[in-house]
Amino acid sequence: MKQQLLLLCCATALTTAQAEETWKVKTAVQGTYLGYANSQYRDSLHEEGAVVSADYLDEGGITTGYTHTELNFKDNIQRLDQNAYFLSARKHFYVDALKGKITLRADGHFIDNTDPNNDTDDVSVGATQASFTSYDKKYYADFGYAYSHYQNKLHVSQYTPTVGLGLFEGDGWLQLRGYFIETSNPDRAQGLSSTQAAEIKYTHWLTPDSVLKPSNLQLGGVAGRRFYTVDMDAGTVANLADVQTGGVTVGAEWKLSENGKLLLLGGNNFSKNRTAGDSYSGAFGYLNANFIW
Repeated sequence: MKQQLLLLCCATALTTAQAEETWKVKTAVQGTYLGYANSQYRDSLHEEGAVVSADYLDEGGITTGYTHTELNFKDNIQRLDQNAYFLSARKHFYVDALKGKITLRADGHFIDNTDPNNDTDDVSVGATQASFTSYDKKYYADFGYAYSHYQNKLHVSQYTPTVGLGLFEGDGWLQLRGYFIETSNPDRAQGLSSTQAAEIKYTHWLTPDSVLKPSNLQLGGVAGRRFYTVDMDAGTVANLADVQTGGVTVGAEWKLSENGKLLLLGGNNFSKNRTAGDSYSGAFGYLNANFIW
């Protein structure tokens, strides 16, 4: 039923976009590979997915997505297979008195996998966000809240305040976000009742003179601890991850055509399974190709 609902939403968005020139549709395919180092139990993870996003003029829009994940373990432990479904809606309000745009957004995540303990299976997440962007795009702020329901007596609440600032006369963008996460059952959260983390992202735009030169470069980092994270920028839920204790990301984006872009990210995340005493890192690569029509 969940698959049928999301596919129906995608089809509706595409059909409407074809019928009305006032709609703009972006489609994307993406993939991630992550290899674990020094982990007692984890070997590798890879996932593939697709996203369809439709915007009506400058009024708002909807986004749907699907991701399939395979998590491979060591010592002949059975592989975990997961399907994640994502649905998001947003509405923009233009406030001249504030010289900016307010956006209200609501997301839903539905996740099924083959976890034999059911600790990460049958997960549902509801997330909301209110954001402000100045008309000159020099300032940004948002506040997000996410509520995650897990089986075996666990609920997770997440609060994410964010600020963004334009730099270097519009050539740079700096974003800072805090993650304040509370768990209802520390016994199901590796002994943690709460975690806090800070995330920083910087994007610098270039003027490419050929298709081989990136249109922008990206750098990001995470400090602190976060667990069961809901990432509203990426539209993902870290239900399979252990406690993240840090990370760094670098990337670049290329403009392939007037309407096509290619994003490549790479980095290393640091994690710990507190219950098993397993500290490890995960080097990853991420590829996203999107097209607007």
